Amino acid sequence: MKISFLILLSFVSMGAFSQNKRPKPVAQRIVGTSDILKTDKRLADFSIKKTKFNVYLGYQKPDGLPELRKEDTLQVYKITLDKLKFSHLEIVKYATKNGKIITEGSYKLKNDTLTVTQNAYDYIGSFCMTKKYITDKWGLKEISDDMKGIPIENLTERHLKPAEMKVPIGTKH
Repeated sequence: MKISFLILLSFVSMGAFSQNKRPKPVAQRIVGTSDILKTDKRLADFSIKKTKFNVYLGYQKPDGLPELRKEDTLQVYKITLDKLKFSHLEIVKYATKNGKIITEGSYKLKNDTLTVTQNAYDYIGSFCMTKKYITDKWGLKEISDDMKGIPIENLTERHLKPAEMKVPIGTKH
């Protein structure tokens, strides 16, 4: 009787001690993000539903992009979960090419929603992309995006204007 009780007790205790606690989810690195460098300047902190985020401003060298020259500028907002060493979301704050603005971006927090606005100007056209994010268990989750054209009349001389479409003169038969 005592032996069967000890055997039963050992099986129960082995099962109880063999169950490990689940580890906390590890932050997943997203493609297209980069490390937070020592040269990046910490701008702000904000919280969305008790999840804390840090915002850094980084200056990237145009060495990796062959179409950009040394006088061109590329500034990026790097949004990261609190105290992580890599960005979770990157927003181009300001980019120039040959002295003309090709991209401008900003972010705004309102009612637990992060709104990111990107204006892009290139030879095809000018457009404004607006994306909205909320938090989920892995960080930020995109809930909506909207793209609208920017009229050429609203662009200043500092912006890269799209090429004009030239239609050949039609012939009469």
